[in-house]
Amino acid sequence: MSPALNTAATEADVMSVPRVPVLIVGGAYTGLTTALSLAARGVRPLLVERRPSASTLPKAWGLNTRSQELLNTLPGVAQRLRTALGEAQWPQISHGTSIADPGRRYLDPLDGQPDPQELSSVPPLAWVSQAQVEEILRTSAEEAGAQVCLGTELVSFVQDDEKVTATLRDVSTGRERVVEADYMVAADGNMSPVREMLGIPVEGSGVIGHMYILTFEADLTRYVAKGAVEVIGMPGSGSSFILDGSERHTLWVDYFPERGETPEDFTEARCLERIRHAIGDAEIDVTFVNARFFAINHKMAERFREGRVFLAGDSAHACPPNGGQGGNLAIQDAYDLSWRLALVLTGQAGAGLLDTYETERRPLIDITLKREVELAKISEGRVPASYNPADPNAPIPMAKEFLGFRCHSAAVRTEADDDGSLQEDPWHPTGRPGGRAPHVVLTDGPRTFSTHDLFGRGFVLLAGYEAPEWVTAAEEVARRLGVTLAAYRLGDRLTDGDGTWCGRYGVEPTGATLIRPDAVVAWRGKRSSVDPEGELTTALTAVLTR
Repeated sequence: MSPALNTAATEADVMSVPRVPVLIVGGAYTGLTTALSLAARGVRPLLVERRPSASTLPKAWGLNTRSQELLNTLPGVAQRLRTALGEAQWPQISHGTSIADPGRRYLDPLDGQPDPQELSSVPPLAWVSQAQVEEILRTSAEEAGAQVCLGTELVSFVQDDEKVTATLRDVSTGRERVVEADYMVAADGNMSPVREMLGIPVEGSGVIGHMYILTFEADLTRYVAKGAVEVIGMPGSGSSFILDGSERHTLWVDYFPERGETPEDFTEARCLERIRHAIGDAEIDVTFVNARFFAINHKMAERFREGRVFLAGDSAHACPPNGGQGGNLAIQDAYDLSWRLALVLTGQAGAGLLDTYETERRPLIDITLKREVELAKISEGRVPASYNPADPNAPIPMAKEFLGFRCHSAAVRTEADDDGSLQEDPWHPTGRPGGRAPHVVLTDGPRTFSTHDLFGRGFVLLAGYEAPEWVTAAEEVARRLGVTLAAYRLGDRLTDGDGTWCGRYGVEPTGATLIRPDAVVAWRGKRSSVDPEGELTTALTAVLTR
C-alpha cells in the first residue's frame, strides 16, 4: 500500500472516531453512580469496566442517609432500593466469642444519640450489600440511556484542551478501538491505573493494615434468626462476621504479611477451619465460596483533577472499612461531580464550576478519612472491639459528618458573617449557604413528603409564605439564563404543617433560599428585596461561574 493511501485511511479512521460527552473508567459504586446521574440529566456517558460480569460478592454494606437521599433523586433507584432493603434498616451489633456464644452482648449504635429519623425521610442506614446496590445502579443507568460496556478496559489515553482520546480493549478478543470524550472520570479503584498514568501522587499513611475476607454459605439458623442482619465481633480473635440477611455470609479476619503470612496460607481447608471456629461449631456444614485479600488504606490523591480527567471514589481517596463510609464517599463524589459535569456540558454553567468539585470535597473527605483511621485502631476484623456510642469523642460515624457538613467554594454564596466551619449540628440546622438543605415535612393536599423530594433535578428556589415576588423572579431568571430552576412558595400548594420551614432555613416569611441539585444551599435571601430578580441573577450566575 502506498504512503498516500495509508495516510488517507488513517484520516478516515480519525474522522470515524466516536465522540461521547463523558468516558467513565470503572463500573463499581463510583462509576455507576456517575453514569446514572449524568444520564438522568440528559448526558449519555460511556462506562467501561474490565470485569466481564457484575460482581456477586457483598464487598461492602450500608448506605448512610446522605447517600440514600442523593440516590433517591435518580430514576429507577428508590423503588428498587426499598425492595432490596426490605425490613433491614439497621444491623444488630454484638460481641462474643463466636456466633454460638449464648452470652453475646448486644450494643445499641443509637444509644445516647438524638433520633436520626428526625433528620430525613429515609432510614438512618440502608443495610444492603454493595453487590445489590451496584445491580440497581447498573440497571437504572442503562434504562436512563448510559452505555455500559463490561469486559472492556482502558489501554491508554491522551488529552488536549478540547478532548480526551482513549484507546479501549475488549478483554475477551483483544480488539481495540478509539473513542473521544469531552471529559473522563477515573472510577477505577484504589490502585487506579488512570491516576498512575497521570502521575498524580498520593498523600496519607498508605497501607495501615490487612484483612482477608472469607465468603461462605451455611445454615446458621441454630444460632441466629433466618435472614438475620447482624455484625458480630469476636474480641481477641481478630475476626468479625457480617450477616446481611442473604444466603451468603462473610467473615473478616486479620492478615499479617509483616509476620510472614502469605496468601498461600489461606487455603480452602484453613478458611473452613477459621469459619467453623468463629461460628463455634466444628461440625457445621459449610460451603466455601471465596477468599480475597483486602488492604486497609489511608491515602488521598494530591489532586482530583488533571485537565479533562477527574478522580472520584477510591481512585481519589481510600480509607479503612471499619466505619463503612468508603462506599458512601464514592457515591457522594460521583453525584457531586456528575451534576457539575452535566451543567457544563448542557451549557448551563461555565467550565469554572468543575473547579469547585475538589475544593468542596477534599476537606469533607479528609474528616472522614482521619476518623476512620482512628476507628480502625480500636477494631478487630471489620468492627470495633469496643466503644461507647454515647461518647461524643468516640471515632464512630456521626450524623454531623454526613448531614451536618458545610461546603465552601465559588459555587456557594457565602454570607459575610460565615465562620468558615466545616460542620454544624444537623439537629439544629442554620440554613446557611454551603450546608445541606434541612429536611422539613411538607404537604401538598393529601400528599406528605420531604423538602428533599423536591431536589435533584436542577436548582430549586423555596420562598416563604409572604414572598410571591421571589417565585416570579426565579421563573424569569430561569427563562433568561436557560437554567433548570423550579420555584415554589409555601402557601401556594405546599405547606409545612409544623411551621418549622422558616426557622430551619434561617429566613423570614418574605425570604427565599436557592438549593443546588445536590441539596446544598447555594444562596439565601433572608427577607424581601427591592430587586429580587437582580439579586437572584447575581447569585445564580456566580454559582454557575457564568
